[in-house]
Amino acid sequence: MVSISERGDIRLGYRCNARCGFCYYQDKLDTPVELEPTTEQLSNRLRALRAHGATEVEFTGGEPTIRTDLPHLVRLARTLGFVNVSIITNGLRLAKPAYAEQVVAAGANDFLFSIHGHDAELHDSHTKTPGSFARILKAVENVRALGARVRATTTVTGSNHAHLGEILELLLGLNAACIHLAVFSPVARAMGTDESLFVRYSDASESIKRAIDRHRERLPPLSVKYIPFCFMRGYESYVMNLYQQSFDPDDWNYYLSNKVRRADTWIARVAVDAASAIGGLFAKNYRMALRHGWSGWKVVGLTRIVELLRKHRAVACRSCKYDVVCDHVWKDYVARFGDSEIRAVPGKKIVDPAWCYGLARYRTPGTPVAVPPARGANRE
Repeated sequence: MVSISERGDIRLGYRCNARCGFCYYQDKLDTPVELEPTTEQLSNRLRALRAHGATEVEFTGGEPTIRTDLPHLVRLARTLGFVNVSIITNGLRLAKPAYAEQVVAAGANDFLFSIHGHDAELHDSHTKTPGSFARILKAVENVRALGARVRATTTVTGSNHAHLGEILELLLGLNAACIHLAVFSPVARAMGTDESLFVRYSDASESIKRAIDRHRERLPPLSVKYIPFCFMRGYESYVMNLYQQSFDPDDWNYYLSNKVRRADTWIARVAVDAASAIGGLFAKNYRMALRHGWSGWKVVGLTRIVELLRKHRAVACRSCKYDVVCDHVWKDYVARFGDSEIRAVPGKKIVDPAWCYGLARYRTPGTPVAVPPARGANRE
């Protein structure tokens, strides 16, 4: 049995120095500084996260590096005993060697870079920030030279899915320790995004499978996020949806992150715990929750609440063998594309959400991350 993730996230605010067309927070990217969490509030959330048992923390946003207190928060995280301190970033500020050195010296040892194209034209068209491709490559070079681990995430869109093979080639060349492909979901403020970014699951999945096949022998641990299992038959070990997320040591424990993110007051803390406990009563299989104890119950319960409120379970899903471990389809996706592509996969119902998920087993939660050795040149 795999372990539940011990990593939580601390969202530093919504401000960002890029304008990615697929961003869920497009109406908040210019939030006034005075409306963002204070250093004291974020410090208290860090302490709360650690007190709840998290051993790893990931700073996210918006763009974390535009906060002047980021180095201070990273140092505090180390002081509190977090084994791994990670930053999700677009790399724009980290392209400056002096700043990269400052953040790594403070204690950051893991960086997740958002790279959405294999060349400047494609990447910059997604970020709407000229020069961002060159700067993120420089940022990767900087933090790697300082001994930090590099991971990469690519949002799979209608504009770039045909180039996933080339994008994976680039990420392999950057020596990414892990690669995450996140299928664009038209949820929240992203509903009003550039039309060219919308992509059907059927189109995205075929491109993803071709890219994996092209590089399978050279791939590091890889996840494919936010796509129903029925579209990834034969590639299920790569799929990570909400039920798999909390079993990925590099991703957020869904309960911990939401508990800390939304619980600055005792009323909010009680509300999160109540929702998590009640959600477990609606679990599609109680064994899936109980086998991981009270912590597992809360993780599954909160995930189930989100599924019931925001996801669509097609009629075909009810007879699918992945029904229990799949969180199905975003309602906003169905509003745009419908659910006619959903097909039930016959077989005995699977109840363990991480039954075959590769990233759930590649390292133990709470252990220091390692920088992988450089990979050899492509011999294709």
